[in-house]
Amino acid sequence: PLISFTLGLLILKACLKDRLPGPLLSAALSMTIGLGASGLLTFTSFVLFNRLVPWFVILLNLAVTGALAVTTRGGHARIWGHVPNLKDKFGTCPRANLVDVPVIIALGIITLGMFTFASLYPYGGWDAWGCWNFKARFLFLGGEQWTGMFDPILWRHQILYPFLLPLINVWFWSFGSTPTYAVPLAMTCLIPLLTATLLFSALKTWTGKNYMILVPLWILTNMFTIQLSASQYSDLLLGLFLLAAAVIFLLFQETKNPGYMMPLGLVLGMTGFTKVEGEALCVIFLITAVILIITVTHTKLKHNGDMHQIRLLNLVRVPEYALPIIYLIASTAVAAIPLIIFLLVYVPHDSGIFINGLASNEHPASFGRLATILAYYGRELISLKWTGLWVVLAAALI
Repeated sequence: PLISFTLGLLILKACLKDRLPGPLLSAALSMTIGLGASGLLTFTSFVLFNRLVPWFVILLNLAVTGALAVTTRGGHARIWGHVPNLKDKFGTCPRANLVDVPVIIALGIITLGMFTFASLYPYGGWDAWGCWNFKARFLFLGGEQWTGMFDPILWRHQILYPFLLPLINVWFWSFGSTPTYAVPLAMTCLIPLLTATLLFSALKTWTGKNYMILVPLWILTNMFTIQLSASQYSDLLLGLFLLAAAVIFLLFQETKNPGYMMPLGLVLGMTGFTKVEGEALCVIFLITAVILIITVTHTKLKHNGDMHQIRLLNLVRVPEYALPIIYLIASTAVAAIPLIIFLLVYVPHDSGIFINGLASNEHPASFGRLATILAYYGRELISLKWTGLWVVLAAALI
């Protein structure tokens, strides 16, 4: 975890120069980005050697971390700056608000309870095991036969799904010789804790209110949330990346620092490699972000008469508001390379598993099928097992 955290922190420093957000928020974003980056780098071993080479994966992570350390060596990142209540410093060293300490302790206690519950199901839910832990073991133990997990006969194991979560587990397994269940079990606790920390630190940054801790605590103390976390679903990782993407984009809107678009693009690329729904959400978020940048940023600059142009790579002049879009699209494309390779090389396109209802005569799309799907989501939204969470969130949005 320390390597992944350092990798994520250096990525943030390289992108944001000397304007990092608050300490707790930076730590949560660093760990989130670092986990995804280590998973993507692990995939490199399978692309180059057609098998897991543990020493190569570890050296690659260390090499990238070292290269970023050298790149950012000349910068002096300050973990404070654009938020007034985070400018409190001791000498030249930033420090977190002391109120954050009991908050972290509270999150730790909740995580301990979650770990205790998860220990009762060390292999997760049966469907999650079949989809994610099964693939992780294929990757770790399969050697050059790891692509066997895409055999159509294993269609119940969701062979069309990307597999970033299994790759993250394999990354940690690379330091040992056996695929111990302790790693997925630890991820079951780490991802919800990261999500809660990221949510609280973002809300605290923008509101300055310590009672914002009640929001993640409300979610984490929901027994259904604990049950889903213990099941080791990849939706946990997907939700973490989506939250990180939303926080980073809001930080960009607040600071107008185009550097935020690079970690945003990386997170979106990682989102697409979590599962099929992540691919769609990555595209939707990317399109929405570009539209907001064009409409909001361009309109404000035009209204203020501040339509400057900049020279990109000393070659081409582009409008200043186009720079964030260029950063966003370029970084998303880089992070999406493993997903593109997966879709073009490894996905069994002729498996017959996916049925296109718009083109199928045997199983055509119909309003009845659509209504069944929508009814399921409707029941979930009002279900008592969520203790009114979605109703409250919907009311807040309205």
